[in-house]
Amino acid sequence: MFESIDQLVDNLNLKVSEWITLPERAEHRSSAPTVISTGPAADALTSINADGMLWNHQSLALEYLCAGDNVVVATGTASGKSLIFQLYALHRLLTDQNSKVLVFYPLRALTADQLVSWKRIVQSVGLPPEAVDLIYGGVPMERREQILEQARVVLMTPDVCQAWFMRSIGTAPVRRFLEGLTLLILDEAHVYESVFGSNTAFLLRRLLAAKRQIIPQPHRGNQNQLQMVAATATIADAEQHLEGLTGLSFQVVDEDSNGAPTHPRRVLHIEGPDHGADGETAIASILSGICSLEQRHRFIAFMDSRQGVERIARTVGTESVKAYRSGFEASDRAEIERSLRNGALRGVVSTSALELGIDIADMEIGVNLGVPDSRKRFRQRLGRIGRSQPGVFIVVAPSNAFKQFGESLQDYYDGSIEPSYLYLGNDFVQFAHARCLRDEMELIGRESSGAPGGARWPEKFSEILGFAREGWPRQFDPVAQIGGGSPHINYPLRQIVDPNFSLTSGRSGFEREIGNIAHHQAIREAYPGGNYLHAGRAYRVSRWAYGFGEETIRLDEARNAVRTRPILRKVITVDLSRDGIVDGRIKKSQSGLVAEVQIQVNESVEGYQIGNSQYRYRDLRVDNPNMRRQQRDFRTTGIIVQIEDEWFSHASVRGEIADALRELLCRDRSIAPHDIDATHTNIAIRTASGRQHVTDAVVVYDSVYGGLRLSENLFTEFERYTDQLGRAVDLAGSDAIVNAEAVELLQSWVQGLADTDAGSIGAVNINVPDGWLLVFKPGSVVGVFINPSFVERELIEPVYRDFFGTGEPQLYYSYRTGGEQVSFTPHEGIEAVGQDWELILWNPNTGAYQALDELEG
Repeated sequence: MFESIDQLVDNLNLKVSEWITLPERAEHRSSAPTVISTGPAADALTSINADGMLWNHQSLALEYLCAGDNVVVATGTASGKSLIFQLYALHRLLTDQNSKVLVFYPLRALTADQLVSWKRIVQSVGLPPEAVDLIYGGVPMERREQILEQARVVLMTPDVCQAWFMRSIGTAPVRRFLEGLTLLILDEAHVYESVFGSNTAFLLRRLLAAKRQIIPQPHRGNQNQLQMVAATATIADAEQHLEGLTGLSFQVVDEDSNGAPTHPRRVLHIEGPDHGADGETAIASILSGICSLEQRHRFIAFMDSRQGVERIARTVGTESVKAYRSGFEASDRAEIERSLRNGALRGVVSTSALELGIDIADMEIGVNLGVPDSRKRFRQRLGRIGRSQPGVFIVVAPSNAFKQFGESLQDYYDGSIEPSYLYLGNDFVQFAHARCLRDEMELIGRESSGAPGGARWPEKFSEILGFAREGWPRQFDPVAQIGGGSPHINYPLRQIVDPNFSLTSGRSGFEREIGNIAHHQAIREAYPGGNYLHAGRAYRVSRWAYGFGEETIRLDEARNAVRTRPILRKVITVDLSRDGIVDGRIKKSQSGLVAEVQIQVNESVEGYQIGNSQYRYRDLRVDNPNMRRQQRDFRTTGIIVQIEDEWFSHASVRGEIADALRELLCRDRSIAPHDIDATHTNIAIRTASGRQHVTDAVVVYDSVYGGLRLSENLFTEFERYTDQLGRAVDLAGSDAIVNAEAVELLQSWVQGLADTDAGSIGAVNINVPDGWLLVFKPGSVVGVFINPSFVERELIEPVYRDFFGTGEPQLYYSYRTGGEQVSFTPHEGIEAVGQDWELILWNPNTGAYQALDELEG
């Protein structure tokens, strides 16, 4: 194996910047707990190991489980974690003939891969193969109910549980399954973090509450208690994370007790570009080189771009190498997964969709474009290779890729795994799940005035559940509109208040859906006029079509796959009022401040590029009205750093610091890069009189609706992050992510920061004179709520009128929807997005206007 890689390096003249060898480890075994080795699951144990012995951590975990504890097994990849929960599941099934088991796998690819393993082990104890079954999106509805009735072990993703199982909780098959459910298994538990984890945390609580409500009070005994077992290879504080995820207590079995053997592996840092067209070319060249080796080796390559993996697979140009990513139809995914398992594919180029739990025993080579954005992700991807024989993992990145962050490849590997981040305080997440819970309790017929028992709910949830029942504040309007009458379907677990678009193709009148894409991805990948790759085919995006619940993006087949890039624009409005500063978190110096704040974000795609040529929609729409600017507006939280010194006024310096802080935060906290963003331009601070444009600030913010406070650690440990920039300068010199002079000035400035009163910052109160109204100035560009989101429109003028004959006039604004057509929106339907708006006084009786700065006092 290692000789083949040496040959590859020589053949392609690759430069190895650094490499480390991970040695093999001998196994350590111990006896299985007596209740397992002598109980009804003993045949399964001896079918795997004739002597009935297990690795140390497997025995320990089973002891905890047999004692009735919830258990999280946090040991390395290929350490036999699946066997632990499979053996215990069999023990529960064979001990109690009415018992049912639900297994959550976070990715669809995992469920298909694990189904074979489950069927094999249940048959070893005489259970029929149909005792285990899988429910996924492609399974017909009537077949799903049959599976719940017949199967003892049901595999599904949490997504299916959210979109179908909980929505069907009033049906007899779902209720009976839930009554018998005694064991819930969470595989790859570290994946349940950030947006996905925070949503899943509420799903699990709703599941626990539903089970408790379904079982009549007299029958709520220990035999009906739901026990949980979780497994993960990469997690920092397993006990704390699982408690946050489920609201329950767990026993931990960690790496200290791991008795599994490992094969030797080598990790290479190959010098090369880590992004863009050059990076994709570099990876494609290496994969083509692997295909050309005399000895056949199977490989998996990773790149964190859906369009990137498509382009790389096309460049390699062989049917034995496929792209794999989210957004494919179920049949396309299933075919690729089958070809991987049966060996028909030489290799696969994947996003993170295949980094978890895929057990392809003969996968020898892994290739990653760039340094994985977290150590957890690195360990998972490394774990895909060398499972039954030695393996090699290649990281293609510039020579300074590790040094610029103040570490070496060895440091990166040895470093502690980052924590898994959950934040359950997001009001919009809570509201979405409150609407789901309200429907579930109605179906069960056990509504209560507050949050139901059976689960430990976060603070404020009962209050927000009340809003979901009886009417809600305006801030929840976008969430409510997206949820519509089917909140379980319209609130997917992997995004927050972000509409989904169907991707359609085919002749007019014969279009068919070929995939889907979230709004935040569409702006970057499937923008009007851009070229879009899907399942190896090239398309051109011809138009976006909005209609509540029917958002679609039309794709026309393209003859060429010339690369297009979006022209993106971000406008950030920071609220530095007392209410806008989160939990009073602000520090000031004589020349600036650092604060955690509420933020309004406007993201838009203004056109696209082909090479150095730009094509802007303002020009294209003259000939083609479908070539329109598309945008996304959302509220969130983030960190503003404002420094009123001359050195910080240079855009290049601010840009370096903004990007560096974002990257350090992502690496340090294991935050997915698409969940955090940063900017140093187009920043405004909101005041009572409008917005004030600033050129002396950077903002790092959560790029999810409402914010998950993923960026708060940047405020609490801001000095530590600036120290890390200093270490990067010491180690990487001129290759550091921020130049030495700027780092020194930043560190000096940080020393002058001190806590301050949040009330001393922000807007001046306005005393509106009698007979006047505070309105948006005519010509202001604002967000107008049009299902299911805010759309940018220019206001014509305010209107004070009683449109509905209530006897009370209300404040509205007129705006043009296209051509000369005029529409009206209420004042409450306006969102102050971007920077092109201003507040002004208006007298509806006289029509006079008065600027705020003309007020006396």
